[in-house]
Amino acid sequence: MREYIVEKVSVPKNSIANESLSSIHYSDAYKILLPGESAYDVKIIASKFLTTAPPWVSHLMKVRDRLVSFIGLKTTNRSKVENINLEQGSSIGLFRVFKCNSHEILLGEDDRHLDFRVSILVEEVNGLNYLTVSTVVNFHNWMGKVYFFIVKKVHKVIVPAMLNNIVRM
Repeated sequence: MREYIVEKVSVPKNSIANESLSSIHYSDAYKILLPGESAYDVKIIASKFLTTAPPWVSHLMKVRDRLVSFIGLKTTNRSKVENINLEQGSSIGLFRVFKCNSHEILLGEDDRHLDFRVSILVEEVNGLNYLTVSTVVNFHNWMGKVYFFIVKKVHKVIVPAMLNNIVRM
């Protein structure tokens, strides 16, 4: 039985996240081996990533939304998610789909304090399938830096937890 370990890596050179913002002030990426040897559909993986967060992650997002609403930042659309449309220009929760191709989906949002992008990339290497989730951030002002200083600590726990959640499904 294979062990599925989340590995912290650099944003892949071939990821569209690298060219998605005018400046990148922060970046990280996490990679995990996907179970099985069959090909994976990036839209199915992205859908699972966006809709099957562990309950504690959903709770943290609700707390975040309550806090940032007082300072006028964008909050998550809490409507029930049933039929996800992951085509360019569509939205789900806090994420807008910026680009989509056969192996990668680029999500994110632009706000007055910062812009961020999240890449969900599925790659086959030597017959094995890997999922890499990368995040890039461009700060607009001091509020973006302060906000992300706080968020970064939780972000580094949330993304690996969500990757582990996907491989357990």
